[in-house]
Amino acid sequence: MKNYIRYIILLTLFIASSSAIHGQNKPIYPSLFASDEVLKVSIYFDISTHIRKKSEDYCKGQITIYHTETDSTTLNTRCKARGHHRKDNCLFPPVMLNFKPDTLFTSDGPITKLKLVTHCQNTKAYSKYLLKEYLIYKLWEIISPYSFRTRLLDIQYFDKGDRDKDYRAFGFFLEPVYMLTNRTETIEIKGGKFKDEQINALDADRVAIFNYMIGNTDWRILTGHNVKFLKRFGFRREEATPIPYDFDHAGFVNAAYAKPAEWSSAKQVTERDYVGKCRNDDDNYLTLIEEFNEAQDEIYRTIMEFEHLDIKTRKKLHRYVEEFFRQLEKPDAFIRTLHNSCMDRY
Repeated sequence: MKNYIRYIILLTLFIASSSAIHGQNKPIYPSLFASDEVLKVSIYFDISTHIRKKSEDYCKGQITIYHTETDSTTLNTRCKARGHHRKDNCLFPPVMLNFKPDTLFTSDGPITKLKLVTHCQNTKAYSKYLLKEYLIYKLWEIISPYSFRTRLLDIQYFDKGDRDKDYRAFGFFLEPVYMLTNRTETIEIKGGKFKDEQINALDADRVAIFNYMIGNTDWRILTGHNVKFLKRFGFRREEATPIPYDFDHAGFVNAAYAKPAEWSSAKQVTERDYVGKCRNDDDNYLTLIEEFNEAQDEIYRTIMEFEHLDIKTRKKLHRYVEEFFRQLEKPDAFIRTLHNSCMDRY
């Protein structure tokens, strides 16, 4: 009932904001997430303090989004550091952009907050890490419609702080949860620990095998670590579907600071370790082996056509994923691997 009330409130706010748009003749800009073209933005805020204090308190700033070469919008925004590991370990931690009381009106709906994934450190290596993590989100979109959309950004940062030092770097926006739920006709389920029967087993195993493919153990359904949960609106008894995010500790990225999760037996992040739940039968595994095999060509194509990474890096990523698909060529052996490393509680 609480989720139903939350949905009605969000729907009412959306309708009200849409009415406000028409009443005030506010421009409605194109979706930030419908295109794969790099979006240019300029961000002005106290970067010196952001780097030095990595504060969770908002500071004032401004952002300009260049929708086309001749069309842009500038909004006042508030910026703060976000994230757990990266906030503590990055020179330039990720940013939460808060547009309140201004709002960015797009064809997907009004946006008041946006998560911005940043470059962490000002080096070419860290720029590659960011691009590889962005690429993982695009690969998950191939596997499941229940996925966060992303938008790659060419960002010019203008420091309003005492260092007065400007930056230019790649970054990406992460789709707000409410947009994901609107697209998929779902609601987000929040709360504490879930019982096994409250989670859709096939969806959970799909997440687990995908994370195995990219060499990621930094997730857990048990605690909701790097996982969101969605449920179709109106289906009160349906199990929740887990949605993965935050992939910077994956072997696919192979960041210098990354390490396997404490619940994993992997010795290094490039070593694959299946941390999904143990199953008594293999039906889900067989279904998902077929799904991933059907997506294989598109996954390879997405990697090799990602021109923002040099060809040497793309080939290396292709080889890494190819090792996974070679395992799928022998389903019985692959399933034994899953049984040998799965977890009673995930």
